[in-house]
Amino acid sequence: MDIRNVDLNLLVALDALLAERSVSRAAARLHLSQPATSALLARLRELFGDPLLLRSARGMLPTPRALELLGPVKQVLDEIDAIVRPRTAFDPASAVHTFTLSASDYVEYALLPTLVDFLEREAPGVRLAVRPLDLQTVAKQMEIGEVDLCITGLQNAPEGLHQQALYTERIVSVVRRRHPGVGVRLTLEKFCSLEHILVSVRGSGFSARIDDALAKLGRKRRARLAVPHFLLVPEIVARSDMISALPERLARGYANKLRIFEPPLAIEGFTVGQIWHERNQREPAQLWLREKLLALAQKPPR
Repeated sequence: MDIRNVDLNLLVALDALLAERSVSRAAARLHLSQPATSALLARLRELFGDPLLLRSARGMLPTPRALELLGPVKQVLDEIDAIVRPRTAFDPASAVHTFTLSASDYVEYALLPTLVDFLEREAPGVRLAVRPLDLQTVAKQMEIGEVDLCITGLQNAPEGLHQQALYTERIVSVVRRRHPGVGVRLTLEKFCSLEHILVSVRGSGFSARIDDALAKLGRKRRARLAVPHFLLVPEIVARSDMISALPERLARGYANKLRIFEPPLAIEGFTVGQIWHERNQREPAQLWLREKLLALAQKPPR
């Protein structure tokens, strides 16, 4: 028997016939006429090479072959029903699920505490696995299912993926409290004279967009240190006389250690967004997570 030649509607009919053990009752269950149901029984007998149901004084009796088929047929139909049944909405209160995110340390600081607080209240069975952001491989990671969602500056978004803006981030300047060389306001002259800490996320060394903005003004800054992670900067600034430029959400979190200034030149901010692969576009759990992240992103960390 070749499965490609089997009409799956025959299995539906067989399930009804074996359950009802009556052609008339099976016909009513299938919403068919009795002659049409009898014709289906004839096709089933030919397909399996067995009478399946035999007439008797007590109605129709299943043959040993029919009893053998009863369980497997029901299981197959249940599995097919599960495949074609519309997916139910994600229920965070009862779900046991793990989401894998990819994000930079800055995004982790800006969004994850708020997200974790929310999950503890609303989705106690949901877990998070956070992977370091690798812009060279994250698209492939999402394609093969290793990463569900990437959160980063949208200027870094790989092509061919879905994306949604979460919030716009400003850049501010920071120095330590009681910095001896910085007064009430930060002038461009002072900005350029102080030693700077840069974040070199993509191996850009001492080059950054701030340097391009300064170059347009005919100025340069004194780059002293380049580090690979944002979260290193506040602690180093707080212990030195160096200056740095940071995303505002991160800087505000260290306001007890740092003084925050508007930069003395125009520095372009950036948009943080979530990025995902087509494979997760319609998945109920993924839709729920993206919707909640969009709402939570409007609340800066405390």
